[in-house]
Amino acid sequence: MNASHMALDQSACPDWFSWSQQRPGRPGFVEVQGHRLHYLEWGEQHSQLPTLLLVHGMRAHAHWWDGIAPHLTAGRRVIAMDLPGMGDSEHWREYPLRFAAQAITGLIDCLALGAVTGIGHSYGGSRLLQACSVRPDLFRHLILLDSFLLLPDVKLPVDTASNTGKRYYPDLDTALGRYRLMPPQPLALPCIVDEIARHSLRQEAQGWCWKFDPDLPRGLFDEDLGQDLLPKVQRPVDVVFGECSLVVEPGDAQQAVDLLPLGRGPFGIPGTHHHMMIDQPLAVIAMLRGLLAAGAHHE
Repeated sequence: MNASHMALDQSACPDWFSWSQQRPGRPGFVEVQGHRLHYLEWGEQHSQLPTLLLVHGMRAHAHWWDGIAPHLTAGRRVIAMDLPGMGDSEHWREYPLRFAAQAITGLIDCLALGAVTGIGHSYGGSRLLQACSVRPDLFRHLILLDSFLLLPDVKLPVDTASNTGKRYYPDLDTALGRYRLMPPQPLALPCIVDEIARHSLRQEAQGWCWKFDPDLPRGLFDEDLGQDLLPKVQRPVDVVFGECSLVVEPGDAQQAVDLLPLGRGPFGIPGTHHHMMIDQPLAVIAMLRGLLAAGAHHE
């Protein structure tokens, strides 16, 4: 989930985002390892087209892509998934090593998607790398958006999420007022933050609470050493970072490209922080369209 709270003012919603909201993803569920996984789908009527799989960051959810996904559907079927214990996917009693990577490959198999192009933001990008390292047959091409990797001399992120269990709020407005981005960042489009925050909450008998499982693994659990993981990824990987990010520095992104057998980039987006879909979404859409076109050309 996660920067200082900003006033959620819908009045400044840009036309392109309103256009996206008028084209919501169709919800669906699959069962993987005995647990329900939720996903959103755009272009399901074009199941014969190549599939683009979007994977969100830690404690986030598929609706982080609501403003982005409708702009990527030309010639593609687009699916955004909720990882286990996040969004509307089921909470697991235990989260084993590589649980998210297993969910990614399980969803691809269950939906018979064939080889997909995967785009992952933050934690989602590194889970795609894990998945591709063991099941390269399920992937054509990966794009990482400001994804932390455990590399030599990298600055380790601090997980500031509370571990005090589920929190309840008396009403929706109170809960929305407690929404935070982690890590913090100074810029964001309020209408996008509002959309994401509303989809981060559910109402239960005790009140409003966050959808993510408070027992999700914390810190560097499930992080592979980059120098071990990246050489195993035998598919083209584009490495994108925010030039103002507190998570991925330019040197980190270059290390990743150098360790990947088919790494490309790194590609920096100027003026962009870690949560790039909410501060520079049009730049992200333009970058993704360009990288997807280049990837298709090289296939």
